Amino acid sequence: MIPFARMHGSGNDFVVLDDSAGRLRPHRQALAQTLCDRRRGLGGDGLVLLSRAAAGHVVMSYVNADGMDGEMCGNGAGCAVRRAWELGLFKGSETVLDTDAGAIGARLDGFRVTMNMTDPRDERLNLSIPTSEGTLLGHAIDTGVPHVVLFVDDVAQANLAALGPEIRRHALFPRGCNVNWASKLAENSFRMRTYERGVEAETLSCGTGATAIALIASRLGLARPPVTIRASGGGTLTIEFDESPAGPLRNVRTTVEVERIAEGTLDPAWLVHRGFAF
Repeated sequence: MIPFARMHGSGNDFVVLDDSAGRLRPHRQALAQTLCDRRRGLGGDGLVLLSRAAAGHVVMSYVNADGMDGEMCGNGAGCAVRRAWELGLFKGSETVLDTDAGAIGARLDGFRVTMNMTDPRDERLNLSIPTSEGTLLGHAIDTGVPHVVLFVDDVAQANLAALGPEIRRHALFPRGCNVNWASKLAENSFRMRTYERGVEAETLSCGTGATAIALIASRLGLARPPVTIRASGGGTLTIEFDESPAGPLRNVRTTVEVERIAEGTLDPAWLVHRGFAF
């Protein structure tokens, strides 16, 4: 039997599995496609695999719903921390997640998780992005995965269904990217919508996307930390960082509230029927 948990962070939902035995990782792409199917599986934006590492670290492997490996997922990392604690993979309130984007320190306070994100990189401001709706002004930054941020008056009016896949695969972004629209709610507060690479659709939240919006807003003089981001799923993420008008942005911390929706065990007969043999 393979235990699972269904979890979400501000609406961004995941299937989380304990892979301490190391049997699942070789099958992770097919597992993600099977388990994240919202009709014939458990449903989710992605699959999170967990295992214990040395010195109190937890290994997190993230796979998008379409089977594409993801370097990092902010909301997924929050769920990983809470679930790893529930499974006894670390003790106390602090751990380090080893991800494909690097090591991420994390602190757990009930169902609230604060993560010390990897240093942002590949920052490109004021990009002219040709699209079918004209040239748009966007800003690129990698906060664990590549993101584009577009500031608009009202995210509800953004043509995400058409422009999301177009920008996500634009030649300006050879690795692909998540596409985030942001509109100002109040001082140091924004609303967001995200078209997510690997899900290939709008998701109800994106932790690394919220982080990207906050950092770009700071660079453009639109906000100062802490910055709050209201996700379309209704949750709020808080992003703190050291301001640096001219130098690199450092000490980025993202806080998200996560929930465990359900837990149970996968039916081995169903997995065998779907072609898995562990």
